[in-house]
Amino acid sequence: MDYISANLPAIQLDETRDFYSALGFQCTYFSAEWMILEQGSLKLEFFHHPELEPHASWHSACIRVQDLTALYHTWREVNWSLFPQARITEIQSLAEIDLFCVIDINGSLLRCIQHN
Repeated sequence: MDYISANLPAIQLDETRDFYSALGFQCTYFSAEWMILEQGSLKLEFFHHPELEPHASWHSACIRVQDLTALYHTWREVNWSLFPQARITEIQSLAEIDLFCVIDINGSLLRCIQHN
């Protein structure tokens, strides 16, 4: 099966793994320079980037799902106070898409979009 996977920076791979673990991702590969996380059919890959400034990050990925509301409610249940630099938005209905966004602990933007 061919696929494309998002490749995002991580200041600390272990802290990034812990954040995404709270969102339900499982680590399937981990080294000093690379990490792969999966949740069902969702896959994110991370490279070690200790010099990254989270507030200046322009990295992003789109996550397209069949049930945006279910994903939103699951991720909304995370104890976000454990990750004060991260945040989640409300679901927005735009002209062409419904989405919510997550800013992870590294400043990367995840656009979670209802797959049509």
